[in-house]
Formats: sequence, C-alpha cells, structure tokens
Amino acid sequence: MKIEKLNNKWRLESIKIDFRTGYDFKENPEERVDRYEGKIVFENEEGESFSFRVKPNMAQKYIDLIANDIVTAATGLGERLKESLGLCGK
Repeated sequence: MKIEKLNNKWRLESIKIDFRTGYDFKENPEERVDRYEGKIVFENEEGESFSFRVKPNMAQKYIDLIANDIVTAATGLGERLKESLGLCGK
C-alpha cells in the first residue's frame, strides 16, 4: 500500500467580516447585540479547504487593523469621483 505525501501548502482563500444586527427576541445573548462576525477560509492546491468562524470579539480586532486603510481608500475614491464628475475646484 502506497501512502502519498500530504499537501501542506495551504493559502488564505478568503476573509469575510459582516455586520450583524442584534435582535432582542434571540435566545443567544451574543445574537441580541449588533456585532461584526465572519469566516476565514484556507485552501490547498488540491482544492481541499477548511474554515473557522470569526467571533465578534475577534472581528473587532480585524476591523481595528484595517480601519485607517479603509478611511484612506474611501477618501481617495471620493476625490477620484469628484474629479471624474468635474466637481473639483468649484
């Protein structure tokens, strides 16, 4: 019987963080408050994958890491939009 070498070349496939609205009628206390939550997925060259849940307390750390970049990107996009519409300098 031949045993093949395991593929250990995993790469990040996606990180997704969504805003979830809390609802008072939910039984789970975590689902009663507004929060960020998400999912991280890794995949190898053979199409195998695994994922894990990003809990609300972890999601906030990711948001904090990218917050400044989001503001910079949004500002740049706004400036390019104004230029394309001919609204600069008016």
